[in-house]
Amino acid sequence: MKNLFLSIIIIMASFTACKKESNTTSPATGNTPNLEQLILNFEQKLESGQKDGTTYAIDSAVWYVEALLNYNLGSEGIECSGITVDTIETNLLIPSSGEYTLNQLETIYSELLDKIIENQPTNTIVFAADLYNYEVATVMVFEVQVAYATLSQPALKATADTSGYWYWGGNAGMCGPDSGLYIGMDATDILTDAFNPTWSTIWTSMETLYVNPVYPGFNYYDPNFPFTNYLELDSSRIFHATGEEEILFYCLTPAMMSYYASGNGIGYIIKDLTPEKKFYAHCTISSGVWDYFDVFHEGAFTYGIPLN
Repeated sequence: MKNLFLSIIIIMASFTACKKESNTTSPATGNTPNLEQLILNFEQKLESGQKDGTTYAIDSAVWYVEALLNYNLGSEGIECSGITVDTIETNLLIPSSGEYTLNQLETIYSELLDKIIENQPTNTIVFAADLYNYEVATVMVFEVQVAYATLSQPALKATADTSGYWYWGGNAGMCGPDSGLYIGMDATDILTDAFNPTWSTIWTSMETLYVNPVYPGFNYYDPNFPFTNYLELDSSRIFHATGEEEILFYCLTPAMMSYYASGNGIGYIIKDLTPEKKFYAHCTISSGVWDYFDVFHEGAFTYGIPLN
C-alpha cells in the first residue's frame, strides 16, 4: 500500500484526478431488488452446465463479473477498520466479435475469485472489489482492485484520532514530542482510517478516482489554507511539501493532521469527486516522493452503488 520511504516515484501522466481506463456502466437501471435479481440470474447462467448462448459486450461483462464478485465475497453490517488494497488480474484473448461468451466469463470470474480468496490476509473481510479492463495488443486484461478490511478491534489512542505528531510517510511513526511511537505506521494510515467506513456493505458499479497534488490543476488548492506561514507546505487540501533542504522526514503537527482529516481537507476532495448517482465507498492515502525535496500524499478514492 505504501511506497518505500526513499523510493523515487515515477509519476505517470495518467495518474491524475480522473477515472481509470474502464467501462463499467451498469447494464441495469431501477431499484435494488432488480439489481440483485440480475446478479443472481447471471450467476445461474454461469453455473449452468448448458450455457444459453448469451454474449456480453465488454462493459456489461465487467459490470456483471464485478457485481457477482462483490455479491459473493462482500458482507453487510460487519464492523471493520483498516483497509488494505491489493491488485489482481487475469486475461483473455479479445474475441473477434467483441462479445464475451458465458464460458469465457465463467473463466474470468473463477480465476479472479480464486486469486482474491488466495490473497486474502488473515482476519480480514473483502470490503469491495473494483474491476476494470484494458487492452494489451490482442489481449483483454481484467484487473480488480480488492479492498480487504481488518475486523474491528480495540484501537490504540494514537491511531483513533489525529491528536499526535506524525511523520508524513515512510512508516516512520510519530515525531516531535511523540517521536519513537508506532514505528511501522505514519500519517497516511491515520488519514486513510479517518475516511474509511466502519461497516461493510455489498457494492456494484465501482470506480476509483485518483488525486496527486504534484500535478497543476489536480492539487485542490484551498483559498483559505490555514498554514500559509509554513512556506514549505503547498496550499493543497491533500499534503504536499517542497523545500530547499531534504524533507524526507517532514513532521505533520496535530493541527495539520486535523486539517487534512477534515471536510476542508481530504473530505472536500471526496465530496467533490463523487460521481453522479454514486456513493463513496473507501479510500487509500499513500505517500509519494518526487525527489528528496518534494514529498506528498496521493489519494485513491473508490465509489459505487450499494446493493441494499
